[in-house]
Amino acid sequence: MPMPKQVPRWFDGLWLALLAAYILAGAAIVPFHGDESTLVYMGRDYHYLFVDGDLSKLLYDASWSQRPTEQRLRLENGVISKTLYGWLAWNQGIGAEELNEPWNWGRDYEANLRSNRVPGERLLGAARLASALQLALAVVLFFKFVEMTLNRPTAYLASALFALHPNVLINGRRAMMEGSHLLGLMLVLLAGAWLLRERKWQAYPLLGACMGLAVAAKHPNALIVALVFLAVAFTNLRERMRGEKRESSSGGKKIVLLLLLPAVALALFLLLNPAWWSAPFDLPKIIIELRADLLRAQVGWFGGYNTIEEGILGFFNYVFAVQHQYFEVSGWSQFGVITAQIERYESSGLAGLLIGGTSLFGIVCLALAAFGAVNLARDRKMDTDTRVLFLVWMAGSAMATVVVTPLPWARYYLPLAPALVILASHSLYILVSAIWERLNSRANGNNLLD
Repeated sequence: MPMPKQVPRWFDGLWLALLAAYILAGAAIVPFHGDESTLVYMGRDYHYLFVDGDLSKLLYDASWSQRPTEQRLRLENGVISKTLYGWLAWNQGIGAEELNEPWNWGRDYEANLRSNRVPGERLLGAARLASALQLALAVVLFFKFVEMTLNRPTAYLASALFALHPNVLINGRRAMMEGSHLLGLMLVLLAGAWLLRERKWQAYPLLGACMGLAVAAKHPNALIVALVFLAVAFTNLRERMRGEKRESSSGGKKIVLLLLLPAVALALFLLLNPAWWSAPFDLPKIIIELRADLLRAQVGWFGGYNTIEEGILGFFNYVFAVQHQYFEVSGWSQFGVITAQIERYESSGLAGLLIGGTSLFGIVCLALAAFGAVNLARDRKMDTDTRVLFLVWMAGSAMATVVVTPLPWARYYLPLAPALVILASHSLYILVSAIWERLNSRANGNNLLD
């Protein structure tokens, strides 16, 4: 089913502007999350570096004697969002020591509010807009990625479903890292698809830069970076083994260009992370240990999956059934201010598609995803390199998520939302196209009889 001829190209921009406006419109009323306090608190790193000019406060301290809480948060988390929040605070005349304290998960909302652990309304609103704007940009890149790899009608449908995904909206609008997380993910996917299609040497440093930004946005983006690098490396190796000739020149140059990806990514990541400058070789192991300790602590505090079956069920609930989740701690259901915010948010019309959350919905989405995956794998009209990218990205992300996710937390499954939306949209496009062609053939047949 081709795009109607009467739909001009400028309508793409209008369509994406409307989706962006919807995303931004709901940022002010999205229900609060404790991690918003912690991310805004981390914005003091901006003041240390750009206002005070004191790099020593950011460099890794092996003794852990100076500001250990700040250092732990600095090493465990990405830098893009917290730097934006610090810049916004500075623009509002808020100094580092005037920022709120991090959220205390052992106390209730009112206790945190009284102890200066909730950001001011103006700063929180600005930080949420910054996060929502990154999510809106991710939707734009998502549209271009689907259009480049599949087709324009699917890009319209997929971008709508992505922008209206309830868990994407909940987390992407909050003053946390999910907006920059998804933006970084889409930067890598789009740059990877463009490289595989064009094979220009400039595409390699561009993809490397996107990879560095993605990991700087949130460390779990290292998975998508590794998968896209694997897809690019595999296609280069396949060409070399088959003796294929392209504009990119000799096999030796291809290897050099391939090595340029991690080199540029690492250089940009280090540039954006001053904490690493004093111990760049020690910190990877330390950060892996810190994040492992954090996950163990979260499982101990909040409860995690006890069996493989529970993990698979959680995967189904949050990926396919799209079970909505406003908070991960069950005690938050007793906070009157939070329940009131949820009611206001869902009644506003800005909460996205609230039809998910049931097993039946999950089964339908699973069937659509499976049908879409089979058709993508068998689609000979699609470039082989692009199909490899889809296969490596989607299968690798799904398997890794099942293996490494120990908690029933919806935001840990967010990186899979683009894949599900693409597969479901591709399936719907195929089904609607088949129905459309059948109706046209019947109409033409009737005309011949007339």
